[in-house]
Amino acid sequence: MTATARLIFVALSLATLVACGSPAPEPAQEAADKAEAQALGRDTDKTVLDDMIQTQDRARAVEGVTMDAKRKLDEAVDAQTGEEPGGN
Repeated sequence: MTATARLIFVALSLATLVACGSPAPEPAQEAADKAEAQALGRDTDKTVLDDMIQTQDRARAVEGVTMDAKRKLDEAVDAQTGEEPGGN
């Protein structure tokens, strides 16, 4: 391979890498993303496991509803069986 061919190859390779790069994020959007991540209790706004983290966040959000439903069900069962609430 001649020196000219190597130079052209390197130039085309660098041009391809530069073309595939993403633009820098807007500072305002970056600050908003960071604030959202901190509100969710994370260090960053995007992670590889983001789908699983979002699932956990949704589960935590409805935990109070499900625990309230369980408490009401327990009270109804106790009322039907004549047992004291919370007794085993």
